[in-house]
Amino acid sequence: MVLDTPGVFPKDLAPTFDREPNREIRQSFGTTYGGNYKLKWEDGPRTILIIKKPNDEQTDNALVDVASWIHSQYPHVNVVVEPDVAEEFAEQLPFVYSIPDGKRVEYTRVTDLVITLGGDGTILHTSSLFNSAVPPVISFSMGTLGFLLPYHINNYKTALQKLIENCHASLLLRMRLKCTLHGADGRRLQAKDGSGRINDLTVMNEVNLHRGRYPHLTSIGCFVDGHLITEAVADGLIVASPTGSTAYSLSAGGSIVHPSIQSLLLTPICPRSLSFRPVLLPPNATIQLKIGEKSRGPAEVSLDGKETFFLDRNEFLQVCMSPFPMPCVNRVHAGEDWIKDINDLLNWNKGFHNKQTMSHYMSE
Repeated sequence: MVLDTPGVFPKDLAPTFDREPNREIRQSFGTTYGGNYKLKWEDGPRTILIIKKPNDEQTDNALVDVASWIHSQYPHVNVVVEPDVAEEFAEQLPFVYSIPDGKRVEYTRVTDLVITLGGDGTILHTSSLFNSAVPPVISFSMGTLGFLLPYHINNYKTALQKLIENCHASLLLRMRLKCTLHGADGRRLQAKDGSGRINDLTVMNEVNLHRGRYPHLTSIGCFVDGHLITEAVADGLIVASPTGSTAYSLSAGGSIVHPSIQSLLLTPICPRSLSFRPVLLPPNATIQLKIGEKSRGPAEVSLDGKETFFLDRNEFLQVCMSPFPMPCVNRVHAGEDWIKDINDLLNWNKGFHNKQTMSHYMSE
């Protein structure tokens, strides 16, 4: 069934959208969802959400091309974009739909496939739209390299045609983190999303508790499953997922962790004690980071580099593994993608050579 009126979903579309997403995910190998999986639809995706990088002409052009091609080749497929994008491209893409910002829960209910156009930040934004279950995500780079970008935009027709018509793909279910904020008495603090609800906060890369604009080091009590492991005096602490291990945590001296390894990475930011090293914890652990009495100011909580909250003395944040991973479509075997990314993006274990010095030695 093709929707008749572009714009916000009307109420009379229950026959099309009042359903569970039409997809099935089966594990190919591995003992947990950290392994490699196979995606299979019974009859292909019926609703595709396209997320694009904002304020970028190249991405704008790609959105028009991809959405128009899907609408032309698969007219039975509903194409959904974010409300501001639907408004901006109303003339070029009159057939697209949007979901109001206040009804983000509908993204999980109706979406079968997500297409991202942009960099790694676009994928992090996509993750923020889904606090619960996430549909499969296929990501296209716009010419820049990124750890989460297995396809180039020039190949979008081949990749999407294979995915939509063959109804199967290889998936890596990237672990995400669930974060909650608590007062000194343990009560849940309200997430400032304007909804009035106390929400779980889901992140893909890292939760960062840091001193922010204040000049003094912050004192943070680190608890794992209720047991104090240390009191950190530092600029802050990072709790990262395996995917986030190559982001802020890596810059702070954390380990590189393969995305198929379920773990929580606790990384200090500029600790006063040089003996405080990054720690890998099991995925079933619950981490509590409590602002100490000795802290000379509040601390800031950043989620994937964006949403910021403030915690005062004796207030704490709690982080654990989210039950809702991010299913990312792989170009090839997940391990090969990751190894290629490590070598291409980090030049891992390759020396930095001065070209003039090298020329000098070669001339001799």
